[in-house]
Amino acid sequence: MKILNLLLIILPLISGLCLSNAFAQANALWGLPLGATNRIGKGRVNEIKYFPDGTKLAVASTIGIWIYDVQTGEPLDLLTGHTGPVNSIAFSPDGTMFATASDDNTAWLWDTNTSEHKVSVVGHTDDVNAVSFSPEGQILATASDDDTVGLWNLNTGEWKARLEGHTRHVYSVAFSPDGAVLVSSAAWGDSGIRFWDPRTAKSLNISIENTDWVEHIVYAPDGGMLVSADIDQTIRFWDIGTGELLRACKTDGEINAVVFAPDGRTLVSASSDALVSFWDVATGALLKTLEHDAPVISVAYSPDGETVASASEDGKIHFWDIATSKSLKTVTGHSLHVFSLAYSPDGNTLVSGNISKINFWNLEAGEHLKTIRVLPEHFRSENVRSVAYFPDGIILGSANSSKARLWDVATGRFLGTFSGHRDLISSVAFSPNGRMLASGSHDNTIRLWEIRTGELYLIGELLQILAGHTEDVAFVAFSPNSRMLASGSHDNTIRLWDVPTGELLKTLIGHTGKVYTVAYSPDGKTIASGSSDGTVCLWDSQTGELLQTLRGPTRNVASVAFSPDGGTLACGNDDTIHLWDVQTRVLLHSLTGHTDLVDSLVFSPDGKQLASGSRDGTILLWKLTKLVADR
Repeated sequence: MKILNLLLIILPLISGLCLSNAFAQANALWGLPLGATNRIGKGRVNEIKYFPDGTKLAVASTIGIWIYDVQTGEPLDLLTGHTGPVNSIAFSPDGTMFATASDDNTAWLWDTNTSEHKVSVVGHTDDVNAVSFSPEGQILATASDDDTVGLWNLNTGEWKARLEGHTRHVYSVAFSPDGAVLVSSAAWGDSGIRFWDPRTAKSLNISIENTDWVEHIVYAPDGGMLVSADIDQTIRFWDIGTGELLRACKTDGEINAVVFAPDGRTLVSASSDALVSFWDVATGALLKTLEHDAPVISVAYSPDGETVASASEDGKIHFWDIATSKSLKTVTGHSLHVFSLAYSPDGNTLVSGNISKINFWNLEAGEHLKTIRVLPEHFRSENVRSVAYFPDGIILGSANSSKARLWDVATGRFLGTFSGHRDLISSVAFSPNGRMLASGSHDNTIRLWEIRTGELYLIGELLQILAGHTEDVAFVAFSPNSRMLASGSHDNTIRLWDVPTGELLKTLIGHTGKVYTVAYSPDGKTIASGSSDGTVCLWDSQTGELLQTLRGPTRNVASVAFSPDGGTLACGNDDTIHLWDVQTRVLLHSLTGHTDLVDSLVFSPDGKQLASGSRDGTILLWKLTKLVADR
């Protein structure tokens, strides 16, 4: 058993071919926000749709709408303008327009041929989750987290009607093929599916029973059947005329998309069990499945019905030949989440922690170097929540699940595991003197582990268990002299620990929300902390005194970092990075461009560049010398 476990640990695959080298290509510069010099990653995929002529694929992502050539798989364009993730795409019946729905509370209309933005649909007060054109092409319907369905004039983008009646977020909308009925579905606690007359904006007396939390609905092409995908991992086929449940198909994963084939005979579903499943509409029989390496987010039929495209959480979009079940080509470079970043001590390499992978990027050459898989291919996904370089840059530490691991940077070879936490590890940090690794966990403790420098086997003994936090430990940071450790917790506090003895020195109280992140200034005199309460606190590291609370335009501060000279503090929140002058406490810059929480910030060792990692699936590189010159 021990040999088997050892093999399972050593099996991780190291490959420089797992991701596209988009970082080194021109498309990495498309749509760059002001102040950013480069982008790593194409953003998270939310939905994919074929263009009506079948030659291109539209991808709704967190950073915009990517357009791909179906034959080559190459990106043709990136359409930007939305200030939030793009959730959904729908093409008009005549194919001349397409609509996009976004978390920026708007829907946009675009020209299919020129990709020109035509009209902005503004009026919802929360995220817009889905869009649908009426069959005659005169009305656009939108589904929103403000619990309403919107009907809009396509020419002006103005309201025609606001359909109220749902009591929870509305996830999906669909017109019947004859345009006489609009159907919408909402979250748990609502009646599930509602039917409307789009001409009168009145609710229809059509009832489908026993539905709750329906995330996806779609009409059959002939209009006689409606399919719903529920949170209970079930696909249900409904007779529209009678409201009767015709059949139900159970899956092993949450259903993320359902689409009819053009001829209406087959339904394809995308699910979190990493499968694309084909169902016989007449019988509900499972015809076949296509397998991804990660949960499948979206699926789309080609107009000729011969091909499907499917996108998964590992950033891959596969094009499949339906008849042979073979993958024709794969688009890569999209990713779900950037959890953590670390610069190598020489500043030439940036490391990112993603889902089940650690990626290495050469910043000077603009190339992806290699990927370390923290688990074998067939294992379930795990988030690499933290990465940290050893002071000499030869070793990398990582955290995923309840284990911290060490890796050889040059070869990607696994060096050993620190085991003992009873819950997932959220943060790891090496002491500056290179003698130990600290790990902070959701089991409310911090563990200090011995690093045997200069020895063949680096994994040493457990030195200390630091207990005292009453909620998850979110972040740990050593003082520059390695004698103190700061920990930030979801119990709203920062605790300072004496490293040699494990003694709790001080508890810093001042935040009113969860503490997500902490950082020592380079001289060790100041600690910065960021919280869900939207503030950044600066503390005297010796006395524990609260020096200043920075209350600028911040929300959910998830990351803080001091510049190497200690003069600047970078703070990342829901979608923006704020740069503060440490001495004057003046806000210097606000860097916008991410569309989701900025979880990680790291300065290059020379202080000239800042890297930011976000839940939008991208890393942005910011040239700080240019920002200073522009002031």
